Amino acid sequence: MKKNNKGFSLVELIIVIAIMAILAGAIAPALIKYIDKSRRSNDVTSAKAIKTAVETALGTESYYELLTTGTADAVITVTPGKSTSSGSGGSDAVSISVTSPQTDTDGTINGKTVEALTTACEKSIATTIGEKTPKLKYRKNATDPKGKTGANDVPTKFVATVTKGGTVTVYIASNSANFTSADADNTGKAWEISPNMCEEYQ
Repeated sequence: MKKNNKGFSLVELIIVIAIMAILAGAIAPALIKYIDKSRRSNDVTSAKAIKTAVETALGTESYYELLTTGTADAVITVTPGKSTSSGSGGSDAVSISVTSPQTDTDGTINGKTVEALTTACEKSIATTIGEKTPKLKYRKNATDPKGKTGANDVPTKFVATVTKGGTVTVYIASNSANFTSADADNTGKAWEISPNMCEEYQ
């Protein structure tokens, strides 16, 4: 005796599709949250690698004097995803800003001009980081997860500051973040990642 196999009825198909839509709606927010968390975690790892690279450079006496004797914190900007071997070395990927570092009477630091020493320090940090600077994975404003704020407040770079005592702090910052003063702008424009992670970024 033959079985009469008519397949699924329209009502059954609609019920299955409705159930799938409900499940997708329930799972999607958790999945997005997990992806964002994974991206932030990746950026934290990258920030720690940059911190290690800067601290390694501080082990060289000349670099230590360059980065710790200025009138304000030294600011090291790391542009994500740049080759550290291109051009003149680290300058495309890593750039250092120092304000009036203490020099010898002839205007040099251990026999090197501030400019030459800055370039050498940039290359040293870039080389320690690796062939390429790490990419930024999380590109939403940490204080506004929906990204409704202006594009200028979206993270675009890593910034490390070095105090006179040699303490290194790494931030993820937007283009509008201001690091020209001793205190970094940390309100919606830059987020401390290492050694301490700011609340807004967690």
